[in-house]
Amino acid sequence: MVTAFVVALAVSHLPAAGVHLQGDPSLHSARLVAQAPPPLPVRPPDAPVGAQEAQLQRDIDSINERLRGLKTDWPTASVVMAYIGWSASPVALVGLLLLAVGGLAGFPALTLVGVVLLVIGLAAVALGIAGIVTGIAGQNAAKAERDELIQERVRLENELKALRARPGSVDRSFESSPRLFTVASF
Repeated sequence: MVTAFVVALAVSHLPAAGVHLQGDPSLHSARLVAQAPPPLPVRPPDAPVGAQEAQLQRDIDSINERLRGLKTDWPTASVVMAYIGWSASPVALVGLLLLAVGGLAGFPALTLVGVVLLVIGLAAVALGIAGIVTGIAGQNAAKAERDELIQERVRLENELKALRARPGSVDRSFESSPRLFTVASF
């Protein structure tokens, strides 16, 4: 009996890994402290994680769909204007030639045809320039929209990745303070 008392007294004064001795050493009691594991982060109650992930994935899919449908080429009307304009622009040279020949030879009809062809050719040059300007402007606007959509998609993908990387939510209804269990009291 005395041996058991001495062993219990010796054990109560030895610190052990994982066992915390707490209390006044003058009481000569051994206490085992059971501690709850540290609390895990708890998600805000506004929306469950699955719903947030699903919404982010829907937003990313929507952006991808918009990107697939976005044309960054020149608008068709601008391409047509540029082709017609630059194809018909040599008419201005023919009109200039007829204007010069009609003026030198003294043929007023030839001069009139030269003036008409020169005006048509200059209008074609203006149409070609307008096609190029509107084509570049349309392409730049589409590229700017595409870049904004890509930045938004990257932001949403990073947010989704961060959401998936967080530990799952834990609902702890017990208190996280340490509990004391008396093992032996002398």
